[in-house]
Amino acid sequence: MTEPKIPSTTEEQQAAAMLERLYAPLVKKLKLASEQSKDFYQVMLENKLNGLAQMTDLLRHGDLSRMARTVAEIKEEADARLQALLGAAHFARYQEYQTGIGDRGLWERTKGDFAGCPLTEEQQHCLLMAMEAARKAVGNTAGGDAVGFSVADTIEVMREKLSRQETIDQHILQQAAGFLSAAQLKTLSITQTRLMSDRKNGYAKARAMFGDQSP
Repeated sequence: MTEPKIPSTTEEQQAAAMLERLYAPLVKKLKLASEQSKDFYQVMLENKLNGLAQMTDLLRHGDLSRMARTVAEIKEEADARLQALLGAAHFARYQEYQTGIGDRGLWERTKGDFAGCPLTEEQQHCLLMAMEAARKAVGNTAGGDAVGFSVADTIEVMREKLSRQETIDQHILQQAAGFLSAAQLKTLSITQTRLMSDRKNGYAKARAMFGDQSP
């Protein structure tokens, strides 16, 4: 067995730490042995870093037409390695867990906003369930980004996705009113507004760099 590589750069260390936060519940649920757990996180880290490197290269050369194909190829390779590592039964449970990983990732990136009014574990669980329900309400049952934002989107597609995201955000707020305090609910609303602004600004910058090159 190959000795797992220790992340060497700050970027790799941050990515490794994030992956452990995202997948620790799954690793615990599957009761993976220590070495198997290390190998699992290594596959996930290599997959993430490889994907980022290739996507960055494609963006640098303005090759947006290959983006979807590259993402699919990277995922297929990682899935094959994970299936060999985990076995069929555990891999099926990984795939099920993966459908909600986008929601967990979004929470990990934004939970710092709640430093002044932190959520309990039960509230966090309820918020993740609300995010999943809202995502499925707009037809996304596969997980990942709620509506699949991409720099390759045309203006019309992006407008439609932003509208769907606004619907998702409203669904989440409505459900969260049942288990968050007034201060927590206000923070959630402010966070959603900031994220929406970030998406719009990011897309505007992408269009300025690459123009409308979507397939």
